[in-house]
Amino acid sequence: MMRIVFNSKTAATILSLASLLGLASSAGCANKAKQNQHQQALQQWNGARASVLAGLARDQYNNGEFEKCRTTLAEAMKLNPRDPGLHVLSAKLAIEQAQLEVALRELNVAQNLDPKCAEADYLAGCVYQRWQQPQQAFDCYSAAAAKAPSELAYCLAKAEMLVAMDRSQDALNFLQENVVYFEHSAVIRDAVGQLLVAQKRYPQAVDMLRQASVLATDDLVVREHLALATFLNQQYREAGQMLSRLIADEKFAKRGDLYLALGECQLQTNKPADARASFETATELMPASFEAWLSLSKAAVAAGDVRRADLALRRAISLDPDNAEANLLLGYVRLKQNRVEDALKALTKASTAQNPDALTFCMLGYLSQKTGNNPQAVPTTRRHCT
Repeated sequence: MMRIVFNSKTAATILSLASLLGLASSAGCANKAKQNQHQQALQQWNGARASVLAGLARDQYNNGEFEKCRTTLAEAMKLNPRDPGLHVLSAKLAIEQAQLEVALRELNVAQNLDPKCAEADYLAGCVYQRWQQPQQAFDCYSAAAAKAPSELAYCLAKAEMLVAMDRSQDALNFLQENVVYFEHSAVIRDAVGQLLVAQKRYPQAVDMLRQASVLATDDLVVREHLALATFLNQQYREAGQMLSRLIADEKFAKRGDLYLALGECQLQTNKPADARASFETATELMPASFEAWLSLSKAAVAAGDVRRADLALRRAISLDPDNAEANLLLGYVRLKQNRVEDALKALTKASTAQNPDALTFCMLGYLSQKTGNNPQAVPTTRRHCT
């Protein structure tokens, strides 16, 4: 067996080699540490730069500088491609530029990077809504509302899709469940009120819209909805006051439908002259509206202005010649003008129209007896007038 003899010189050599190896190992670790520190510093620096660029891109987007925003976003994504916020902003920009496929790809990336990102779900719903895919949009809006229940826009979007899918009652139930949560929101109460109006539940609609109006005293749209709901609830005096205040504002001064509703309120509260003036304005703003001309003729009759009623009825009948109500009123006007034969013709036409008024047969029977014409009308009159 070979024996290794260590002398003092050999031992010194071994110790020297070990020392060199130790130093080399320490140097390697130090270099790796420095590299890691450098890498971390670079990542932090890139993240900070990307954050600054993201803020700039958001400002550019909000100011409508879309091309500059796209350039800034591209630079920011190079520095930090795993920031979900950058992909969300990129999607918003793509939506603004009608690049919906691009937007959906960016949103998918954002959702993968941050599954809790509610805004990505919401924007995906916007894309599907534009593509007229209500079920997919509803699913996305529902996900967004579940992840961020305090965001009212997500709740309203979900309800909107329920309405689009003919599930208005589900939409109403969902919003009513959230009314208390959004206790200071006029918007959600306005939405609930409009759904109640659509279901002809006018008293409840008025109550809800009144709450919305209290929370948003300067919101003219809410006041409009409240005024119309009050009108539909046949609270004519109160509705007339609200409508008068609305049309005094230049934003509503050209709304013929509001003048039409105001005129009806005035007619129902025994103000025929005021009603006639309101209906006159309505016909000027909506000259092709049969309802406006017929309403004007009614107000003129109530005000004793037979000539104006005659002129308005001619316009109304030219728009809808077979309308039973218009021909009935024409028969009454002709009778007031002592044009009995013309009255009989108008009433006969009214009686043959769809859904004639029973008053038509009463007047027709009276005229038939007076003129000695159409004796068959008498039993018909008795049947409808008893």
